[in-house]
Parts: sequence; structure tokens; C-alpha cells
Amino acid sequence: MKRLLERRRRIGPKLPPLEEVLRGSVVVRSLRCGKPGCHCADGEGHRATYLSVTLPGGRTEQISLPVGLVPLVERWVANYHAWWTAIEEVSAINRDVIRHKRAERAPRRRSARGAPRRPRPR
Repeated sequence: MKRLLERRRRIGPKLPPLEEVLRGSVVVRSLRCGKPGCHCADGEGHRATYLSVTLPGGRTEQISLPVGLVPLVERWVANYHAWWTAIEEVSAINRDVIRHKRAERAPRRRSARGAPRRPRPR
């Protein structure tokens, strides 16, 4: 039990600041502007980067990102994933803590001879 609590305690300090968390995906697209003399007409299109977020109800919001903001947004999205992973890890530890506490509180059953029964393995 002590090891579980220690593992849980060590997760929080490793997390990035909550203020720098952003749910979404950074999407890069290649677009054509439609001008006949532009390089995108024959070759590679214009690179456009967006933050794409699916909102409640299934609606998607896209925010166009200038080149200078892309690294910041990518870091914030990575921070979101780090928090989500930590939440899942803490939840798994807490399930083990509950199992441990439940086993401690469970009344010991007595066998036919009056001796306590051994706990069943998980």
C-alpha cells in the first residue's frame, strides 16, 4: 500500500503547468490558391496549419495557426496528452488502493473448525 501511495504522489510534480494544456490536434494541409501563375497550380500547394478541436455535439472548430505559433500549440497539445496519461495512471493506482482497503476491511470468514480462512488470491 505504501508503494502505491508513493507512486501516486510522484506523478503530479512531473506534469507540465495546467495553464499550458490544450485539447485538439495540429493539422497540416496543402492548399491551392487558384491563381494560374502561382507555384501551387503545378507543384506543391501552400502549407496551412490548423488547430482542430471537436466540440460537444460533434461540431469541429479549426483555428488557423501562423508559423510562429505552431511550436507553442504543439507543446500545449503534448501537455494535454501528458495530463491525460497521468490521470489514467492515477486512476489505475487508485483502483489498486481501493482493492487494498476493501481487503483490509473485509471480515475474516471462519472455516468449519473455527480457524480463519486464508484470503483468496486475486
